[in-house]
Amino acid sequence: MWFTHSVFAGKASAPHGSPEREAYHNGVRAFSHGGQYRSCLQLVSALVIIFVLLQTTLRPRLVYAPCIFIGAIVSLLAAFAVGHMGAFGIACFALSVMPEVGSFAIPFGLVATLNKKAEKEGKAVSTALQMSLLNCCVTVGQQVCTLSLAA
Repeated sequence: MWFTHSVFAGKASAPHGSPEREAYHNGVRAFSHGGQYRSCLQLVSALVIIFVLLQTTLRPRLVYAPCIFIGAIVSLLAAFAVGHMGAFGIACFALSVMPEVGSFAIPFGLVATLNKKAEKEGKAVSTALQMSLLNCCVTVGQQVCTLSLAA
């Protein structure tokens, strides 16, 4: 609705062929493209975060903090600076995925890093089990929300 109503000033109930109706459809298209860019950015940035955690000695909070900061800046820009600029709105929408990427990628990167360290020390490692348990913990909030909202 942000794209269709705020950025493109469209109206779904406008008559066919009217500028408001065309603006509404342009907003829907922009939202669709932004979602695709967002997904690509999410994939690439998650892989980069995991790579950084595995290959460097950076503390996870030094990787997580910029993700949160990017999300905060982008949210402010989306609220106060986008106006009716579609391309800027798409960029803000795509970059708004960064806090989510940080909160999902960093725990998995930590498990991978700790398992790599344990493996070097000769300890028994079950990466698959730990990753699956972590995935259950990450998604339990989503499951609770879905069940409670569906009831």
